[in-house]
Amino acid sequence: MQRTLFAAVALAAAGWTSAQEVTAYGGTLRVREADEVTFSAGASYLNPVNEHLALGLVYLNEGHPLGHHRDGVGSQVWFRSNNQQPGWSFGAGIGAYYYFDTVDLHSKTGARYTNDHGWAPIYSAQLTYHYPDSRWYNQLMVTRIRPSGKDATTSLMLGVGYQFNGVKGDKLHLEGPATDEAVTVLAGQGITNSLSSETTAIAALEYRRAVGRYVDWTLTALYEGNTAQSKRNGVATQLWLIRSLNPKVELGMGAGPYFNIRVPDGEGQRSHRSGLVSVASRYHWSKQVVAEVSWNRVVTDYHRDADLFLIGVGYSF
Repeated sequence: MQRTLFAAVALAAAGWTSAQEVTAYGGTLRVREADEVTFSAGASYLNPVNEHLALGLVYLNEGHPLGHHRDGVGSQVWFRSNNQQPGWSFGAGIGAYYYFDTVDLHSKTGARYTNDHGWAPIYSAQLTYHYPDSRWYNQLMVTRIRPSGKDATTSLMLGVGYQFNGVKGDKLHLEGPATDEAVTVLAGQGITNSLSSETTAIAALEYRRAVGRYVDWTLTALYEGNTAQSKRNGVATQLWLIRSLNPKVELGMGAGPYFNIRVPDGEGQRSHRSGLVSVASRYHWSKQVVAEVSWNRVVTDYHRDADLFLIGVGYSF
């Protein structure tokens, strides 16, 4: 049911033409059971359906409480007072949250940590101030996440957001004379989801094609570096939900399988299953040239999850 809610909200959020809202957050998080306080951060995308209803996607980093490095992505339905007028407004959201948790095993032999994945309900409340004659706003958000069998967390974050006009709800390159295919070269940094968060230089080559009004398909060759923790190469294929924010900017969320050609040292040569979950923004410099920045999470079945931060330039043809 949680997976169905997540997909339904994501698909519905791509379909309305009203102004969209993108917000970045930072703040604190409390784990009541362990009596701990740590940092929290996140980003959200909201698409209003009408004056009082909105659908949204969110990424949250739940900090580093003792023995845990947890973050995740979620989808929510929001009920709000009128957010189209200057001044204060209020909102409450509920939805499903898929988490990635690096857990310290406190083991003296064998594996030191594991990467847990699972679903949890997510509840949020917002207090927003919209500045007069401006698309900018500030937002205070409280979020509660309650995974089964794990500590619940409560975060308090302050956000800065911007409201976009949208462009008829269509993809940019399907509205104009530019074509619907692109090849992009990207480079950046990979971070292993371990207790030490090892980093390495990475690269990727992406082929992207529009296959629907709001849907892209990509085929991506990935090089995750050459350290013992990150020595993994492969090819990922993903489907993307794409939304245009203005005449030059697109925002998208993609997911799909990641086929590993080489795996990190110590993992042997057995068959491993991996997936790739991504959030990306694309900026159209011209009809042929596009810039792209993305966050990608490699989800594995052998405790080598990783974050891949990539930036690149592509050519549309």
